[in-house]
Amino acid sequence: MRQLMIAASAAALIAASSIAALAAEASGAIASVDPAAGTVTLDSGQTFALPASVDAASLQVGQQVNITYEEADGKMTATEVAPAQ
Repeated sequence: MRQLMIAASAAALIAASSIAALAAEASGAIASVDPAAGTVTLDSGQTFALPASVDAASLQVGQQVNITYEEADGKMTATEVAPAQ
């Protein structure tokens, strides 16, 4: 039973690490916001799709932000947009 618990714990840790590894972060100043398309572009040229939970109209050009995102099929989708500290 103990070996089963150790194996299950190890598998859970590996799975959690794999999920966390998929998220990435970017920081910079907002270069443009397109509320109609639901995207924000940083001064680095990176463009992120915004989730429904982020109000694009609240983002301002020039604002310093930290973006947590996931990338799939060449598309970067923000999971969180926060003001830079």
